[in-house]
Amino acid sequence: MDKKNSKAVAVIVAHPDDETLWAGGTILSHPSWQCFIVCLCRGNDNNRAPKFLKALQILGSEGIMGDLDDGPEQKPLDENELKRVILQLLPSIH
Repeated sequence: MDKKNSKAVAVIVAHPDDETLWAGGTILSHPSWQCFIVCLCRGNDNNRAPKFLKALQILGSEGIMGDLDDGPEQKPLDENELKRVILQLLPSIH
């Protein structure tokens, strides 16, 4: 791996598929990057979670899913709680 072009990159998205829609082309264009993708919602979704894991394989990335509420009746999230969840899901290198 070319260390000059290698970067540790964190991609944080709300929903599964967002990583592909919003960053997939960029991730695929930089195969030397070490990408870690955090998806904040749907971690317990039996349909979407496996698809997210498959997308990680295709993108050559690692990642994790959280399970924040993204339902239609959700209340706005407290900013400090959101920061805590993101930091909890991210590996320390990122």
